[in-house]
Amino acid sequence: MAATQKRNFLLLLALSILVLIIFSLPNSRASANIQMVQVFEPDEAVPMPYLLQMIAPADTVEQALRHFVFYEYYYYGFPHFAYSAILLLPLKWLGKLNDTPAVMLMLRQGSSVLLMLAGILLLVYLQDRFKTYRSFALFILFISIPAVVHNNFWWHPDGMVVLLAALILFFLQRDDLRLGKNFLIAAVLCGILTAAKTIGAYFFLAVGLALLLSLITRRSSLRRAAGMALAFLLVMGVSYIMANPFLLSPWGRTAYINIFHKQTDLLFNGYGIVYEKGLIASWPVVRQNYGGAIFLLIATATTLWGIWRSDKKLLFALILAWFLPVSILVFYITHFKFQYWLPAALPLISTVAVLMPEKLKDFRPFRWEKILQLGALLLVFIQMVLFYQTDVQNILARYHRADDEPSIQFYDQALAALEPLQGQTIKVYYDARMYVPETAGWSTVSTYDLLEYGYISENNFDVLLLMEQRIRDYLNPNAVGIDVDTFKRNQQFYRDADLESVNGYHLVYRDTFGLVFVRDDYAGLFTK
Repeated sequence: MAATQKRNFLLLLALSILVLIIFSLPNSRASANIQMVQVFEPDEAVPMPYLLQMIAPADTVEQALRHFVFYEYYYYGFPHFAYSAILLLPLKWLGKLNDTPAVMLMLRQGSSVLLMLAGILLLVYLQDRFKTYRSFALFILFISIPAVVHNNFWWHPDGMVVLLAALILFFLQRDDLRLGKNFLIAAVLCGILTAAKTIGAYFFLAVGLALLLSLITRRSSLRRAAGMALAFLLVMGVSYIMANPFLLSPWGRTAYINIFHKQTDLLFNGYGIVYEKGLIASWPVVRQNYGGAIFLLIATATTLWGIWRSDKKLLFALILAWFLPVSILVFYITHFKFQYWLPAALPLISTVAVLMPEKLKDFRPFRWEKILQLGALLLVFIQMVLFYQTDVQNILARYHRADDEPSIQFYDQALAALEPLQGQTIKVYYDARMYVPETAGWSTVSTYDLLEYGYISENNFDVLLLMEQRIRDYLNPNAVGIDVDTFKRNQQFYRDADLESVNGYHLVYRDTFGLVFVRDDYAGLFTK
């Protein structure tokens, strides 16, 4: 790097440290125990026991390796879990693994914020090489995007996914259609990304484009291009297996395949009920997390313009070839969640850098194309200002999210309502987003599946704690069950709960958040 590039990089690094510090404030809150974590983000709480088991004390090195490799929660790949487990090693050495706030802070900061910032810096480098003010403008835009802010709030693999996607684009561009060492490094990274999240397989169009352009520009012969295509697939496949080493075990493969089929069904169909797909159904979430239609159209237009006119045509073409299949996937094949689009949307948004003149003094706004350019820049700036207004509200809300939280208040009310059972050993069912910490005499069970009488009868619960919102969601006339017969049974249960007449149970408390039922055997202990 030249002196200017090094200076700009160090300044951007300082800004990144400032961002890390800012996010440490909300990320240190509302994590008093794992039950509180589950209230606000079940996707963090459910995998936590598996992660802690990876670094649990072991009698032998072989046992320690087995714990580490066969972590059993294969919904997310080994790269995410291995990296997260390594993050926790300092806390293990300090004897702090029981300190839930410290564990969650380390995971959120190290797994999401840090890796997201690394991915953003790489995308900035791809567009400007840290040469000019544009690097700072693009960085400030990136960290303002609500989807980035939301992803920085939790422990999830998407920060790693963004970084790996940016690295693949970097090495494909660096290869410059020569189909050499950098092309194969991209294959290694593509295998790791696919191991972390199967979205890595959707680089097929970008890789295919690189092979085709290499042929068209005569940088490779047909024989070499065919050979390198096979080499890419081979290297990617080997990297995929090495990045998910549990696949080397027959029972590890079986467990992974079973979870893969289950997860695919959930993503394609929905969780118990059918989730709407398509851009129109997803648009409210898109607008909230990625900005308005004009902003996204500008990003798309700058990508197309960059393919046509910029000096980085290959990069812009690769970005578009990555963006298209991922967007079709997240909008029309799976149901849309904000984090699914991050690794494709951020590279697309990075292309707005071409709207900024390299040197401000050279900008002459009196030609019609320059007027359009200035107008587009102004719209991007307005969108960024709106982003920051939303971000401040989101960060403050996140910081105070445990204050006056209805679920926590409901737990206190439920304890008071169940006072006649105090001192008895009881089996309690509670909905997954309810706050139910360890309570003397309580054996607790929860599930993300929809409830029906067969499940209740089989488990013979003494107490049911149900969320009002789940009842409303599943009694919604527009809700369509994936399995029609099962959903009828689910709705029958939720309808009875709403009518306060669950078979075999007696309602003892209800408020706007939830309901408390006790088994009829205990009804006589409660006064009306």
